[in-house]
Amino acid sequence: MVMKRNLSIALLLTAVIWLNGCEQKSVVQPSGKTIKIGIIAPFTGADRAKGNEGLKGIKTGMQLTPYLQNGDTLELVVEDDRGDPEQSLKALKKLAEADKVSAVLTLSGSEPVLAMASIADDYKTPILALVATHPNITRNNQFVSQFSFDNDFQGAVAALYVRDELLIDRVAVFMNPDSTYSSHLGDEFSSKFESIGGQIADTIFLSRDADDYEGMLKRVRTKNPELLYLPIEAGNVIRIIKDAGKMGWAPQIMGSDGLLSVVLIKHKDKSRLLDGLLATDLYAYEAPLTSYGEKATPEIKGKPTTYAALGVEGYALLVDAMNRCNPSADRSCINNMIRSTVDFEGIMGKISIGPNGKAARPLFINAIHGGKMKYIVKVY
Repeated sequence: MVMKRNLSIALLLTAVIWLNGCEQKSVVQPSGKTIKIGIIAPFTGADRAKGNEGLKGIKTGMQLTPYLQNGDTLELVVEDDRGDPEQSLKALKKLAEADKVSAVLTLSGSEPVLAMASIADDYKTPILALVATHPNITRNNQFVSQFSFDNDFQGAVAALYVRDELLIDRVAVFMNPDSTYSSHLGDEFSSKFESIGGQIADTIFLSRDADDYEGMLKRVRTKNPELLYLPIEAGNVIRIIKDAGKMGWAPQIMGSDGLLSVVLIKHKDKSRLLDGLLATDLYAYEAPLTSYGEKATPEIKGKPTTYAALGVEGYALLVDAMNRCNPSADRSCINNMIRSTVDFEGIMGKISIGPNGKAARPLFINAIHGGKMKYIVKVY
């Protein structure tokens, strides 16, 4: 009798648990309608790490939220622009006209997004730029919104930290004149640093075929900089650190957003060379997570990178915008909702996007140790 009663209780508990589980999974009933979302990113070429990691993040976001609140399903239409502005324009035309997507998430850098921004209003399709940080991508258009902080903010915060917190007077700035990202960020840092009493000891323009790094560094060293500011490609940063080491020179170094992520993806065996380096970024290991961050971060396969995290957050914010539209596929409404985002909960803080398409979100200054970004300060 006791065994029968215990068995009945066990079966009852199992039924309750099963029903509760079904109820949670069935909160959103699929509507049978599918809405297409375009993805433009470099999946081949030099910047493929950004595209591949970002897409991994977007797919993680889809696993967490497979449906809109009305039950509509989102389908990704993926285009590889190889980091080439001309290919970006072709991809945008295809997605907007042939595939009739309701919105575009792009993981391309500043130069391709600047090209898309020049014609974005013609297609009246909202574009959410997850990675591009050049401030001009939101100017003179109504349909491109910036998900990251821009280089005006990043460069100014870096300069203020170096001058006011590290108490450094003299800095040498390296930049790649072929990159709109690198050249603008380097200029913004220099301008802000000089405006608060610092001195730019030297400005070095790295061409793509630069070879004599050691000779270049010897010349820079004669200018006595206390810090090197390097808003340049990860491979160039590694080369500078290695060649400075050969000279017995170990100046303090600051890099920019995405640096560690690219090193871990493309140059993992060299990651130890970054120990002690400072960097600005959108995220930091060991920084407090929001409730959404605690749910999303463990779902990202492998060690979460900046680009994967941007993919997760960008997808989630787009879903939030579409949930506020009726019909949910309305391009104009989605664009307006993206540009009226207030205090959206990201992985490590709140994100807002204003009517001008600019994002307000935290920036982290990190110290890199053991392949991790250990945050020093969080700046809004």
